[in-house]
Amino acid sequence: MKSVATELVIDAPPERVWAALADFGSYGAWNPCLRRIDGEAGPGQSLRIAIRFGSLPPIRFRALIDRFCRNELLGWRAAFLFGLLEGRHWFELHPLDAGKTRFVHAETFSGVLASLFIALFSGVIRTSYEAANFALKAIVEQK
Repeated sequence: MKSVATELVIDAPPERVWAALADFGSYGAWNPCLRRIDGEAGPGQSLRIAIRFGSLPPIRFRALIDRFCRNELLGWRAAFLFGLLEGRHWFELHPLDAGKTRFVHAETFSGVLASLFIALFSGVIRTSYEAANFALKAIVEQK
């Protein structure tokens, strides 16, 4: 398995960060990477996602929420290219002192094409996730 992981501290409690993460309908207004998510934030829910990594063309796919713990963990998995590549994407929220949150945004790739995919795209994926993290931080901290 190959992974991309990013993190930052948000000056807001996990509940406020969660409210923005779970509001899939607003992603198009603030998230430069996850441009659209159709579906509900809940265990076992099916999602339709449009993601964009930098200047690459958008990718549209279906995913299934397989990690869910309100105010702590939200994640999904999706298969690509007839199952030759699988992605497990997640967000973790860790409470810190003074009402802050350590926010982790990560994805693990597995399958026959995982090594090649990471070798080609890990840089643009990391940059895209970091941009999404900073956008989340900005929208949550302004409230």
